[in-house]
Amino acid sequence: MRPGHGQGIAIRIAKATTIITGACLIIAVSGCGKAASTEAGSPTGIIATATVPASAGHASAGPTRKTARPSATPSRTRPTATRSAGSGQAAGPPPTTPTNSAPATDPSGDQPATSGAVFTASCAAHASTSASGCGSWDAGPNSGQAPGFAAGQQSSANFLGVNQDPWSGGQGPQVLTASSFQDWSVTATDSDPSNSPGEVLTYPDASFNYYQTNTVASGYNTPPSNYDLNNITSLTSDFTESMPQDSGLDAEAAYDMWLNDWQTEIMVWVDTSPGKDRNLADSGDTKVGTYTYGGQNFSLWRNGSGITGFYIFLLDHNETSGTVNLKAMLQTMVSLGYIPATSPLTEIPFGWEISDTGGKPVTFSMSRFDVSLQN
Repeated sequence: MRPGHGQGIAIRIAKATTIITGACLIIAVSGCGKAASTEAGSPTGIIATATVPASAGHASAGPTRKTARPSATPSRTRPTATRSAGSGQAAGPPPTTPTNSAPATDPSGDQPATSGAVFTASCAAHASTSASGCGSWDAGPNSGQAPGFAAGQQSSANFLGVNQDPWSGGQGPQVLTASSFQDWSVTATDSDPSNSPGEVLTYPDASFNYYQTNTVASGYNTPPSNYDLNNITSLTSDFTESMPQDSGLDAEAAYDMWLNDWQTEIMVWVDTSPGKDRNLADSGDTKVGTYTYGGQNFSLWRNGSGITGFYIFLLDHNETSGTVNLKAMLQTMVSLGYIPATSPLTEIPFGWEISDTGGKPVTFSMSRFDVSLQN
């Protein structure tokens, strides 16, 4: 995927637990550094969470920036004999120097203002991420620290982002309206392309951009060692989203995690529309097995293998709200030999991969998305 971005965040650290409190929330996690096994290679995470009301965000004071996806990006279609790296990431790493693109724009006269919204942007049909209104919104405060930084040490201002992400070029018009990082919606109007049925056209999402936490030391895309998987004892996330159950809708709500400097893509599908094909073998993926985390059963699918492979954890039922033990899932990946134990986090987004809305406007909304990391 693309590097998204948001402003820096403030944190509190107590007893080695990092609590992210970006534009709103987030949760405290305890007792989830270890996972019990319900079957061979099937960890069950024990997670404790606390709900905090979402606070209002704000539009960034200056222009927002977004790094475009690498060119020559293969699309992901369904059905097909092969599948490229998830949401369109090219096989190789993206440029180490970010390429700026046009920002998503502030509200204008061509569309009505939404009550409580602090940011609204329209992305035209078939526009690229560099087009006006198609970029990302800085969802965090102007200054602050990313988790893992010493007191007083600043991270990039772009740690949190809400992103239009119309990377395919085949999408219809899309309007994003946000009150905060935790409270936003997107209205998409898409038609499944006849020459590539099932192709994911856009992925509107909110993201924690770990690659933004190191702006000086060892490179733009390299987070501090605190974000290496072997230094993380717990990594969990909560989400609450709403997706219309229209029979003509082809979409899924999913995490789209990136590790190893954009080399490894791991998705977690938690909610699929009626029109979504849940048999991932139809797109050339191979089922690895079924694993249980926190009492929830996920099948693991892969396309390719190793650090450059593409992976999907598919929940065996639909949920619009829940807690996901991402650390336990990543540990499964390590135990299977797909990724190194030292793999660094690059980005954790959550949103909707949209293939088809039946050619009519469909609104997807998010009211909670947070990540809690413990070293």
